[in-house]
Amino acid sequence: MHVALLFFSGPGFPHVARSSPPAGNQTDRLALLEFKAAITSTGPFGNFNSWNESVHFWLWIGVTCGRQHRRVTILNLDHHNLIGHIPPHIGNLSFLRELWLRNNSLSQNIPSELSLAKAANPVSSK
Repeated sequence: MHVALLFFSGPGFPHVARSSPPAGNQTDRLALLEFKAAITSTGPFGNFNSWNESVHFWLWIGVTCGRQHRRVTILNLDHHNLIGHIPPHIGNLSFLRELWLRNNSLSQNIPSELSLAKAANPVSSK
């Protein structure tokens, strides 16, 4: 539920304050949703159940965001039994520093776009 309160700071100049957290970065959210779409199976754990519109992406399982910019800095999906591939959209996570994907069944190579994220220490896809 989102509540908007109007405050008037002067004649004809409304100020809007929201009770919900800031929207965060749309690019990061879309990149994560593309990653989710590229996963064809999450095994018995349903790891992506939290990856939905009802909670902000910085609360999604496996996602860690920096405090200052609230951008994705770590994506840790080790041991989640994921099946699928890593989409090129992962390169849009421009603050990503660590990508953990061990013990999953992800086909194809790590996309070259990932280098755009200044990332990935360490990167493992097996």
